[in-house]
Amino acid sequence: MNLPIEFEKKMKAFLGNEWEEFLYSYDNNRFQALRFNTLKVGKNKSVEEEIAGIMDKLCIPMDKKVTWANDAYYYDEEKRPGKHPYHEMGLYYIQEPSAMSAAALLAPKPGMRVLDLCAAPGGKSTQLATYLGDSGLLVSNEINTQRSRILSQNIERMGIKNAIVTNEDSFVLASHFPSFFNAIQVDAPCSGEGMFRKLPEAVNEWSPQNVEICAARQKEILDNAATMLKAGGTIVYSTCTFSQEENENVIEYFLERHPDFTLEEMERFWPHKVDGEGHFVAKLVRRGSVNEFDADYEVCEENCNKVEDTGLKADRKTKKNKNNKNRKNETKPALTKENMKLLSEFLDETISEDVAVWIKNSRLVMFGEQLYRLPDMEVDIKGLKVQRAGLHIGEFKKQRFEPSHSLALALKQSDAQNVVKLTCDDPQTTGFFNGQSVMLSDGQAAECKKGWALVCVDGYPAGWGKVNGAQVKNHYPKGLRNKI
Repeated sequence: MNLPIEFEKKMKAFLGNEWEEFLYSYDNNRFQALRFNTLKVGKNKSVEEEIAGIMDKLCIPMDKKVTWANDAYYYDEEKRPGKHPYHEMGLYYIQEPSAMSAAALLAPKPGMRVLDLCAAPGGKSTQLATYLGDSGLLVSNEINTQRSRILSQNIERMGIKNAIVTNEDSFVLASHFPSFFNAIQVDAPCSGEGMFRKLPEAVNEWSPQNVEICAARQKEILDNAATMLKAGGTIVYSTCTFSQEENENVIEYFLERHPDFTLEEMERFWPHKVDGEGHFVAKLVRRGSVNEFDADYEVCEENCNKVEDTGLKADRKTKKNKNNKNRKNETKPALTKENMKLLSEFLDETISEDVAVWIKNSRLVMFGEQLYRLPDMEVDIKGLKVQRAGLHIGEFKKQRFEPSHSLALALKQSDAQNVVKLTCDDPQTTGFFNGQSVMLSDGQAAECKKGWALVCVDGYPAGWGKVNGAQVKNHYPKGLRNKI
């Protein structure tokens, strides 16, 4: 690999006797790993048993585990698990192994308020969600609008119920959430030296000047993160770069400016020492008494016909005031009687009683004609640009309620009254993910009633279909088709 000359000089001086070993690491194949999603895996069997079954169907051995992350395993790149139905159903996330170290170091507890400040494409957010379970609050932020949409899609795919995806500058969030979070992940934008092997364009974009620009930005982001952290809370700072200017020097700068913080842990994952591309992590803890985070947890028991007006900023253009960048989304103050009737009919006919009650007793918000369930923990999102306001339940259309793909992926098979059962080796499964209708056997047709049904593959929800006799009309989102 042709590395930048200035980069080689700097790294040779930094690494000394280890330089040659570091340089030779670029001749090795890239490392890839699957990190399993325990929000879905391990509900019917032990996590290990269920992972073993999935890995067997993927024809991937379980002989090499990522030692610094839970439920993560290496695989050979030629296996292509990203082209499997299990990937589309969110059973695992494909992630560079050393990048898993940051969320594992933060390791938030259930019930906490957690912020992933620079979250796209979602590897660390989806990992943090497995620590929280379905409790607490996860705010996943990405300043780039297009990347925030990708982040939102991955949050959806992994079936995360308690996440809000925002699209803001860190300064805006800091002014909105002072002393609010128990734990903050800062995977800061960096010069990307650890991405040289994966992304050749990163080599061309590297320069000493860009390193300096990145370091300045990282210091600003960390300062804003500190504003949002509660006493006793934790920040984990990480990068995928090797530069001291963006790593140790940033931490030193931060500690000088914030004497109420202590550095508890700092580690480098070098590509010539671990099976990964390289990562830097540092754990910073704010001194002070730790507030019992469970006390922050306020479950709202409003009925669903009392929809909350959030004042969300729209992410898309509307016919009104197209050029107003600071426009606010038009939210409805309450569900109409007709909409309430349509929602109740859908829940009563399609969803288990427990889940139906859970939805009806939740904090619900209308985003245009879209219905969202906000996380149980109270959070003020008025005035923020929000890409995803919690769990998308569905959309009201003429005389009907249509459930969302997000809702399907957030459910378990047992949560649905009407289930279409497929297996991963059934040719109809590939057809379903590519938008084709499913034809039921006589036995399944007798079991399935007319109307909405949760299509499941090997017991895991894949999406919605609409049963009419022996045919199941496909409602898998058009934008997600043709991936397997």
